[in-house]
Amino acid sequence: MSSAAHVGVSAGRLATGRATLGSPSVVLFLALFASQAGVLVLAPILGDLSDEFGVSLAAAGQVRFLAAPLAAIVALVAGRTLSRFSPRSLLAVGATLVGAGSIASAAAPSFTLLALAQVPTWAGAATLTAAGIAAAGAWSEPEQRMKVVAHALAGAPTAWIVGMPLIGLVAEIHWRLVFLALPLPAALLAGIAVASRPAGTPIGGGARASFAGLLGRRPARRWALGELLASSAWSGTLVFSGALFTEVYGASPTKTGVALAVVAAAFLLGNQLGGRLDQARARRTMLEASVAASLGVALTWALFPGMAVTVVLMSLASFVTSARTVSATAYGFSVSGDLGREVGAIRAATMQAGYLVGSSIGGLALALGGFGALAVAFGGLFVASTLPHVCLRRPACPARFAAQPVG
Repeated sequence: MSSAAHVGVSAGRLATGRATLGSPSVVLFLALFASQAGVLVLAPILGDLSDEFGVSLAAAGQVRFLAAPLAAIVALVAGRTLSRFSPRSLLAVGATLVGAGSIASAAAPSFTLLALAQVPTWAGAATLTAAGIAAAGAWSEPEQRMKVVAHALAGAPTAWIVGMPLIGLVAEIHWRLVFLALPLPAALLAGIAVASRPAGTPIGGGARASFAGLLGRRPARRWALGELLASSAWSGTLVFSGALFTEVYGASPTKTGVALAVVAAAFLLGNQLGGRLDQARARRTMLEASVAASLGVALTWALFPGMAVTVVLMSLASFVTSARTVSATAYGFSVSGDLGREVGAIRAATMQAGYLVGSSIGGLALALGGFGALAVAFGGLFVASTLPHVCLRRPACPARFAAQPVG
């Protein structure tokens, strides 16, 4: 083979690799992976933060107190910005913020500065989630939307599966290194994937393409409130999950990381199940799974028969919650009509605000009644997430919604 031929083959392989890395499925998966990698690192090291900075475990769980509400606002702004900038541009911004926040968190000399360093991390995570989910809706046909959304959302549990054992190992050396071992490389990889994608166009909307327009629709308003409550329940569980294993069972950081990776693997399996479900039954699946998740979460925090049993209970709750998240996201698109780009922003906002609400309610419950009180707090939030959808008048009950094209 001539030199020219070798060069041609190499160039072809490079172009193919670049096209694969920049494909929508890969970009969205890596974006959601980086988003979750930026926020999950705190769960296994709450005990280390408590010891390092001399604060209580409940107080350490509030390290997101400033970042989470700001991230929720960022998510809403990102949703509006998608009408002027392409998802590719916002994904690049989000990856940059996660990387910068990770470096700042690793270097933070005090608890207050660590909380401040979390602001760019969470702002980046919110941007990645809002732009990524909105793009999943815009880049898919209605009949394929459940699968595309599931594929994008798979990035989050994969970050837990990969990250938790890694964080456990690195935390044995020093807790500060975890910020450099997972979220920073994840942000860099997501940025490279985004850069490999051709420049896109903004996601258009209808004449009333606004949050007021979307939330002015009763089913969409109920959906958003329910998602905030459900996100608070599961986010709160994740915030204190590492402490459950380290404080109740005395597990090492490495053992805790492995346990949480198992829980994340169950979440990934639930994600795949959710992607195969019938979109016409998305609302019913969402409600049924909320009740099942409530039971699983309550049992996780109420019973402590052994670490293995707790891992199984939390894994079952994780599986059901994941399937619920996919169904609920698809249901959100179905009630949004031509305001699909707002769905991604609201999903991101409820996820970020959910960490604030969940950690706040969980911290209060933990301070008042210990880990057992978290069963009532988080199980109750899952039950509460079904209440906005309870219809007292049958004509107002949307048993079924046809999928609408997005933006």
